[in-house]
Amino acid sequence: MQFHPVSSWLGAVAFVAALGVGGALFVNAVLMRYRQLMQAKRPDVRWNDVPQRIKNFMVFVMGQYRLPKNGYWYSGILHIFIFGAFVVLSVDTVNFIIDGTLRTFDVARGAPIPTAAFHLPFTDTGYQFVADTFRFLCIVGLGMAFVNRLVIRPKRLPLTRDAMYTLFFILGLMVFETLQQAFHLAMVQSVTHATPERAGYVWFSGIFARTFSGLSQETLSVGFQAAWWAHLVNLLAFSNYVPYSKHSHVFAAPLNMFFMTIEPKGALRKLEIDPEAETEYFGARTLEDLSWKNVFDGLSCTECGRCTDNCPAAISGKPLRPMHVIVDLKHHMEHRYKARKGDAPNLAEDTKVWLTGGEDSVIDPEVLWSCTTCRACMEVCPVGNEHVPPILDMRRYLTMTMGEVGHGASNALKKMERSGNPWGMPKGDREAWTQGAGVEIKRWKQAGDAEVLYWVGCSGSYDDRAKKVSQATARLLTKAGVDFAILGNKERCTGDSARRLGDEYLFQNMASENIATLEEMGVKKIVTHCPHCFNTLKNEYPQFGGNYEVVHHAEFLNNLVQEGKLKPEDKSEHDQASKKVVYHDSCYLGRYNDMYDPQRQIIDSLGVQRVEPPRTKQKGLCCGAGGGQMWMENNLGERMNYVRTDELLETKADTIAVACNFCMTMIDDGVKARDKVGEVEVVDVAELLDRRVNS
Repeated sequence: MQFHPVSSWLGAVAFVAALGVGGALFVNAVLMRYRQLMQAKRPDVRWNDVPQRIKNFMVFVMGQYRLPKNGYWYSGILHIFIFGAFVVLSVDTVNFIIDGTLRTFDVARGAPIPTAAFHLPFTDTGYQFVADTFRFLCIVGLGMAFVNRLVIRPKRLPLTRDAMYTLFFILGLMVFETLQQAFHLAMVQSVTHATPERAGYVWFSGIFARTFSGLSQETLSVGFQAAWWAHLVNLLAFSNYVPYSKHSHVFAAPLNMFFMTIEPKGALRKLEIDPEAETEYFGARTLEDLSWKNVFDGLSCTECGRCTDNCPAAISGKPLRPMHVIVDLKHHMEHRYKARKGDAPNLAEDTKVWLTGGEDSVIDPEVLWSCTTCRACMEVCPVGNEHVPPILDMRRYLTMTMGEVGHGASNALKKMERSGNPWGMPKGDREAWTQGAGVEIKRWKQAGDAEVLYWVGCSGSYDDRAKKVSQATARLLTKAGVDFAILGNKERCTGDSARRLGDEYLFQNMASENIATLEEMGVKKIVTHCPHCFNTLKNEYPQFGGNYEVVHHAEFLNNLVQEGKLKPEDKSEHDQASKKVVYHDSCYLGRYNDMYDPQRQIIDSLGVQRVEPPRTKQKGLCCGAGGGQMWMENNLGERMNYVRTDELLETKADTIAVACNFCMTMIDDGVKARDKVGEVEVVDVAELLDRRVNS
């Protein structure tokens, strides 16, 4: 019986025409997207360390590692169901296309049409059980997605026609494929009066096959053919719809995860600066100044809103919406492509095509200056988008070319350039903090003076509150018998804030000066209690030849405790102020350098009760000082440090522990603003430990 849709010349021609037209349109769409991406001219080769990239692909794409994390379990599960179906059923799609192609050849050569559908080896029995199960799970996931979009309706997830069209397309694929399987099984049983081997495996489609078993062969044949053609048309239509829609992530996201950066998370891209060359501008002014990856992120974006949902700037009412930055760049890429196809005159000089800083530019400077570079957006993004790098490249243009540094931060840059610190304090006062330490502190004067350099940093040297942290750290190192020394007045700012405020030239000068000093002194190992110094010394100085073993003071002190060189005593009965402690995660320790445990282990060693705020560790909310915000007077929206302080105060802790001087300042200001001085103290983990260690 010739029941297959491709069993005549008419069916064969229709199949070839549909496949040819659909395939050609899809290839054209892919080429169009490729040409759009190639408008971004900055080189960005990402074929290094392929084994690590394959590992990332397996973990983040095949394993869907990020989808259900950070409180997004509902949307995570439904996407895992849908994605799992796409992966598993891609094999069935191959079977489907090959089956139609082989039958077309049979028609062309006049061969009889077989009743059994084509299946690749090992895909006719056990695989069919997995495939059928995922058809069912996908339909369940789609039902959950409809509920999420239409009933739950989270603020981060706007309801759009695009989203609904995509859900219906996917539902059509699952329904038509299930019906195709069911009609085929019922028809084969009707013709052969025998149950196919795979009938026992396709349990979900089998439910419908049993329902159809009483129908006539003609009816079953019509049902199968209708489902088969509907499946083909739906498949080709969806394939051609996706590249033009926001759901281009269906194809782009897996590649995006493969090409996600594998460089140290804390290292910004080095900007090549030639002081002798005449350069029109620095940073990213137009689309050509971005890399293909910067705009490929837009094609990969699911517009799920997780990045904005976790952005401290957005949470506190600032104009930054990380998702909008990614999507706006994508739309700009599309508009520029259309303009170029129309041979728009003077495109490069037109200020309306500027990314920022021009008339009607794509990204408002206020959006860029609201970013704390906390990396929360990048950590929660399920498709590996990189929001922070293009933001900072655009900042570089505003700062180095336009001379427009946001919210008064230019004063800090001038002080860094003039005095080697953002406070503008005298260079000769950098080691004055040592006078109140109560221990003898050695100065590093030549190679071999000590085993460990204690890098104090600008806050620890000049800020009155942070000096106490420096003193506590020095006392602990002394008590543990660590052979350490400081650079004293030879130390300079590492340049972290300068780089993140966009002044790459100033940063590189500072880095070169510091590296020259470190090399002259023969420094090999550095301990610092500032996460920003820690990140810059560890992850960014290697770009300029400064390679050192860099350890944060929390990790270093915790190791001393674990080794028994520091022995904290349980004084909780006499230290009521520290009986209940909540720890606030620093972004540049946590999300940038994956350091969450040593700080907590120090607290746990003190015999106190440690509690956690709702947003903690990877989801910890930024204090608002990173990315140069420490030096800005940004009065847009609510102060970020107040928002974070309120979360910490809700834990009813007696003490808020930190491991960052910037966090110390911001949280302390928040406690004062909430009139909690005297009730809640803000201290560094080193100070807590110093209180409990006598010798």
